[in-house]
Amino acid sequence: MLSIKTIQRWLSNNFHSLEDQAVKIFVKSPFNFTLYHNLTLRGQVIPLPYVYSTTCWRCIIRTRSGKNVPTHVSPSEDEDQTHLVVRFLRDCSTNEERELEESVRQAFCSELDLLPFYQKASKDANFLGVIKRLRGLKPYFSQDPFEALIKAVIRQLVRADAARSSIAMVVLRFGTKDTVEGKSYHGFPSPEELSSATKNELLECNVGYKWKLIEKLSYDVVSGDLDLYELAGLSDEKIIQRLTMYRGIGYWTSRIFLYDGLKRLNAYPIRDISIRKAISLIYFQRKPISWEEVELFFRDYKDFIGIATNYLFGALWLERSIQRIQMQDFNVRENSGQPIPQYSFCK
Repeated sequence: MLSIKTIQRWLSNNFHSLEDQAVKIFVKSPFNFTLYHNLTLRGQVIPLPYVYSTTCWRCIIRTRSGKNVPTHVSPSEDEDQTHLVVRFLRDCSTNEERELEESVRQAFCSELDLLPFYQKASKDANFLGVIKRLRGLKPYFSQDPFEALIKAVIRQLVRADAARSSIAMVVLRFGTKDTVEGKSYHGFPSPEELSSATKNELLECNVGYKWKLIEKLSYDVVSGDLDLYELAGLSDEKIIQRLTMYRGIGYWTSRIFLYDGLKRLNAYPIRDISIRKAISLIYFQRKPISWEEVELFFRDYKDFIGIATNYLFGALWLERSIQRIQMQDFNVRENSGQPIPQYSFCK
């Protein structure tokens, strides 16, 4: 029979109190924590399943064993070094804490060095104007491959705002929810939760005809017919070949999964309408361009496809932000008779 001291020593070595369960993750500079929220969410606070604000990020992270852990992340700067302060708000073993920490590290691309990309773009006057405005912007990834795949399906052929709205509905309807310290935390639905959803329940989340594919993918993950973690050991081409066996998954969705689900930065599909729109905005004064022009751009940035794509999207976000400012300013100045200034996203 174990003594009390032995049990206490074992607990001390394997579990941490909530107060002690805060770790610091070093993030390679430059890194701007608030840019993603300001540009992509524009002040919205909706569960995707993460809730992202200018001061913190919070989400329920599910471990490989199925444990749901509310997790709180906030930025911290010490002596010109940027860190993420991560608090796990449920008791965790040492191994679970390591797994959760790695999940946060990958989601925020903490080890990604932007400086080689900045150096490459330093002679590109057009793109450099955007990059200077977005210095420190890093890609942000989903927590696990299943979440990334379902999100990629939902995002097919819809505007970004509509996709976020549908994702939030799915999270609220089927996902995990917890409240800690007066704050709500949300987790993306598990394959089991989505595989048991009915057609009508999914349709109420505005996913349209894609409900059937979401159901099929969820069921196959539960049954083991589709092992998303096993796919991680395959080449891009073999993964695309496997996923496109599903009716409703094509080249674009497969590559979004490679990028967001498996964190393969250079896998992003460059034949993306938003990418073409951004390149037109930056280099061609918004004039229509061909896919050949898009491919020509990425020849120069072939080693930085994912990062460059993030900054191209950033250009579109900046343009929309400026349009909102112009509209607000126009209304104020029109009423007062003041001249209306011109804004430029690249300055």
